[in-house]
Amino acid sequence: MTGACPDDILAPVVADAAARAGVSTSDVRVVSATEAQWPDGGLGCPQPGMLYTQSLVDGYRIVVRAGDRELDYRVRGPGRFRICE
Repeated sequence: MTGACPDDILAPVVADAAARAGVSTSDVRVVSATEAQWPDGGLGCPQPGMLYTQSLVDGYRIVVRAGDRELDYRVRGPGRFRICE
């Protein structure tokens, strides 16, 4: 476990960040990993033109540095994430 974030949540995010940046998973640094609760399915990062569930959503906000990129992930469960840009 890293902070408040279980390994089964963190590992897929680290693997995705490494693939996006073209680096190994050992070169991905977790900047922060915290539990979060969002007011809707937009996970605090809604995309224009999308409709989201209007109920509280529990998950995690994970920020990682991979290569020269910092990526902000919003995670609803193991393997269920998206990048907030």
